[in-house]
Amino acid sequence: MQHSSWEPVMRLRLDLTTVTSATSRQRLMLESIAAETERTRAGLRAKPSWNFSVTQPVRGFVPAAQRQHQPETTLADLLPWPALLTLEGCAENAAQNAGCTKKEILQFALSICPYEHIVTLLNYVALDKGIADTAKILSPLIRGLKAKEARIKQGASAGGKKSARTRQSDSKTRSIFEILQERERLLASGRGSSEVAGILAQRFGLHPNTIRRKLHAAAKAQEG
Repeated sequence: MQHSSWEPVMRLRLDLTTVTSATSRQRLMLESIAAETERTRAGLRAKPSWNFSVTQPVRGFVPAAQRQHQPETTLADLLPWPALLTLEGCAENAAQNAGCTKKEILQFALSICPYEHIVTLLNYVALDKGIADTAKILSPLIRGLKAKEARIKQGASAGGKKSARTRQSDSKTRSIFEILQERERLLASGRGSSEVAGILAQRFGLHPNTIRRKLHAAAKAQEG
């Protein structure tokens, strides 16, 4: 989109002549902020939520015939550089390019920021610090909850294994008892002791030798 002769965009960009007596480190941060904020602006132009037309009111004395042709721009082009610095990871990228921390970038930005945009940056700094402080406060609690969850899982696992062993033991005891009962019933019905093991093996789904071992163990237990 073509902008009219009334051009608000240039006043919203970071002017590199803002800082006249800067150290080499400050100059690097200045150039990094300027480049990254405009890179962010260009990225926002590709997004429909930021790239719609906004009509600008005519300023100053304008002939009546020209008042009908009010200049237009996009929302992305109306954002001042301090606002852009708070969007799309712009501050992080600027800090990385300048070889410094995000905190240093924001502190420097506040020192050169136009007074009418200071609140924008201050709110962003406060929010950023608030999130970091909240994470710091919650970190011990989160670690405690994770440790508790691990203990619960470990206890559940141990309890499950113990329960399985108990069920297995009960199953063994019950099967021996049932085998003995069925053996007595078969003998009482006239079955010979030589064929009882085969019959019991079929009924309980076990090998005849397994049945014989169980009966032998049960007999020894009764003797003891």
